[in-house]
Amino acid sequence: MTKNAIKEKLKNGEPVIGTFVRMSSISMEILGLTGWDFAIIDAEHGVHTMEDISNMIRAAKSVGLSPIVRVPGTNPVNAMRCLDAGAEGVQIPQLTSLDQVEEVAKACRYHPLGNRGMCNYVAATGYSTTPVDEHMKTSNDEVLLAVHVENAWAAENIDKILEIPGIDVVFCGPNDMSESLGVPGQMQHPKVVALLDKVSDACRKKGVATGIFVKTPDLIGHWLEQGFTYLTCSTDVGMYADIAKAKADQMRAEISK
Repeated sequence: MTKNAIKEKLKNGEPVIGTFVRMSSISMEILGLTGWDFAIIDAEHGVHTMEDISNMIRAAKSVGLSPIVRVPGTNPVNAMRCLDAGAEGVQIPQLTSLDQVEEVAKACRYHPLGNRGMCNYVAATGYSTTPVDEHMKTSNDEVLLAVHVENAWAAENIDKILEIPGIDVVFCGPNDMSESLGVPGQMQHPKVVALLDKVSDACRKKGVATGIFVKTPDLIGHWLEQGFTYLTCSTDVGMYADIAKAKADQMRAEISK
């Protein structure tokens, strides 16, 4: 596996920017060509097949965009398949126990750090053109694992979660967190902000990067001050909808003159 650019930046405390992708390989190419650092293929809420994901990973790499996959759940096989397809990292949602966190952390690393299954005939190994030992060593070093903290249980147990080896990013989901706290959709609610601040404080002490999702860039200021560096905003479909509506409104305004 080649050097993971966003993992290196995060280790150096540098912010990186990304978005979620629900559409296709074309989205990946456009995001890479327009200056984004990474894109998260959304296999949790999206409708992608494994073939779609593989093609999107290839498209991202062709334009220097780091491909991450948010897998559909906590089954470790999901993470292993996406890493075999060449993803530079995975995000694990819906975590509700320490056993789940430990299981997926081990699934993302080869022996002696974990128990990821080894197959030399996959995209991640260049279909056997990369020596096995080299692939295992570089993958253990470079794969990025982001675990979601998106419910009250995970936030309250953040110190225990951070004791589990192999976690590179703690990704905070304010939308799901607001629902967990009984204030659904209120991502800036004081209850939500206070709990996420607690998470970021714990991560800072452990030297683990923290990530966040915001709907619009103007909301990122507070989280930057809190030390969040894995920064995601909107989705490809959301940006498409915004610009499509804006252009349609402009066209109708011109017609009405």
